[in-house]
Amino acid sequence: MRKVLLLLLLIIAFNMLLTPINAAITGINSSNTVIVLPTTKIVNGVPLHIGEDAITGSRLGAFLVLQGVSQETYTKTVSVPVEYHSVLIPDENQSYKLNSVDMPDVGVNVSDEPVGHGIVIQVNFSRVDFNSTKKAAEFTDRSVEIIFNENTTPLNIGGDYRVISTTVDGKDTMYFYAYTEVESTTSSLGESITVGSWTLKFVDININQEEMLVDLTYPSGIIKQKTMDKGNYYIMYVDSSGNEDFEWFDTYPSSRINELLERGVKELFVFTPTDFFVGINNAQMVTYDYWHYKKVRQYQDGDVYSGQWVWDIDPANNLYVLYLHVNESLAGFKRVFIGEGSTLKLPTEWGLEIAPVFTKNNDGEITGIEGYRFVRVASVTKKVSITAPKIEATDDVYDFIVEDTQLKDFPADKNVIIVGGWVSNKAWELLEQAYGKDTVNAIKDEINQKGYVIKELKNPHNPSYKVIILAGKTYEETRLAVEKFMEEM
Repeated sequence: MRKVLLLLLLIIAFNMLLTPINAAITGINSSNTVIVLPTTKIVNGVPLHIGEDAITGSRLGAFLVLQGVSQETYTKTVSVPVEYHSVLIPDENQSYKLNSVDMPDVGVNVSDEPVGHGIVIQVNFSRVDFNSTKKAAEFTDRSVEIIFNENTTPLNIGGDYRVISTTVDGKDTMYFYAYTEVESTTSSLGESITVGSWTLKFVDININQEEMLVDLTYPSGIIKQKTMDKGNYYIMYVDSSGNEDFEWFDTYPSSRINELLERGVKELFVFTPTDFFVGINNAQMVTYDYWHYKKVRQYQDGDVYSGQWVWDIDPANNLYVLYLHVNESLAGFKRVFIGEGSTLKLPTEWGLEIAPVFTKNNDGEITGIEGYRFVRVASVTKKVSITAPKIEATDDVYDFIVEDTQLKDFPADKNVIIVGGWVSNKAWELLEQAYGKDTVNAIKDEINQKGYVIKELKNPHNPSYKVIILAGKTYEETRLAVEKFMEEM
């Protein structure tokens, strides 16, 4: 009989696919449901029409398979690499500076001078040669330079930053600081704020005297009590050797801040109370500003930034130059050849590269260099949405449609649909065990009065699932109950 049921289910499902079904999906489908068919054939010498019930149950099964088919929109973010090219730049031994006219999609604020937020990308073509032996462009020392000022950086620090240049032991040096500035923030008595590695707890506020007492926790974990007055400025710092200190000033200490930054402090926290007042519910409040610097990187003249790109620092003019360094006598600074199909990549996250364009003879052999192009490789990100069928269906029809003798208990992770009445379907015995005789007798009375029922009960082991009874006094009325159930879904 199981093979017959499977065949019936397949035939009915195919026919239903050809007939549009407008039923709304209620969450009941073949992946989360068990249909229980009757097996009792004869009672008191009277044959029961369980074959007709089987056909009805198979049609219900096919319907629930289709109920698991729905349309769903799938969205995915995709990144597509895109190349932008400059005009062809001839090699005339000139000093060339990239500009937005020659490359409108340069992707960075290029300029002829390193002022404001402008960056200079400069190629000295007198230092770029054609190597006829290697059939390649040779970039020599300082042939390419990228010039920054105090407002620009190749580093991906994130947020705001400060660049400080100075001379340490006769060597030009620069420090990169991550920087935070906060104004007019308010806290109440007993609260704490943590800025970088420092913590201030407001332990007493004197509104009349316009001062407060704080517990200051140093980065090392030491706690000291400090008095802070309105309008004064308090500097807390960790110097380049790791020593911690605290200083106060009655005016904004710009000279001292610059001095500490030029000395390469690891961390600097400047705090000033700007007002004391009584807030809601008589809470004592303080308003304050603060500034925080944390050193994230430092370089000196000749330090390598990346690969063969080296720093040249000019503190007097606040300029910082990254240049291509070539010196065969030093390890890591070999000669640089860029052949056909290759590019010289700039050491930044801008995606900029320099590509030579070669001339060729009639045989396709490289004979020289026509010029150069700047190339920027960028990723264009876009959301792509498609609508496609989503299928929630059973993996095994024999677990989906079962005989009443197979059902020993109501599964906690499935809906159960019982097809047929108590005479032919033994699953009614489980109904009495789970819900009691009174409940089951009430259902029987309803069948006798109306001819059929569509009864929905909560699964006794998991109320998220249902036990559904589709039964009639005759097999025709059982079929009617199933058809009405499918219409109502």
